[in-house]
Amino acid sequence: MALLRLSALACALAACGQAGAAPGVASGIAPPVGWTSLPEIATAVGAAARAEGVTVDGAEAWGEPAMGCYAAWVGLHGEGATSQQVMQGLEAAKLTLTDVVKPELGDDGLITLAFERAPYRGHLRVRVAAPALTMLACFANDREPAACELACTPLLGALK
Repeated sequence: MALLRLSALACALAACGQAGAAPGVASGIAPPVGWTSLPEIATAVGAAARAEGVTVDGAEAWGEPAMGCYAAWVGLHGEGATSQQVMQGLEAAKLTLTDVVKPELGDDGLITLAFERAPYRGHLRVRVAAPALTMLACFANDREPAACELACTPLLGALK
């Protein structure tokens, strides 16, 4: 239950406005050339991840809003940092999920998937090492999806 709001990451990202700064630990991920830091999205992602028993270690976001390209990273630890909770949260967020790959044995490992919730479409990678979890989402609207996909591919590869 603790990760249901976090797992609705794509929904939170798609609805973010502009304000504030994000807490904590840095991702160490370099955004694509030309993308800028979007602390307002990072703040919203961090807030969406907060729940009883969960500590948000850090949140970052970047984008090229004129092209409609966005990415967000969040790291956390606590109860519920499991593959099962992530998947339940994504399903509860009413996202269309495709190309889902998740750990087969145990809970630790990498979850990768594509998601869609109009007008956004993107990819999500989640590194689960219970009780810690790191998520990286990269997504775009309909403005320049091919250019965003080209930028997202190497970015998502940064989450090992």
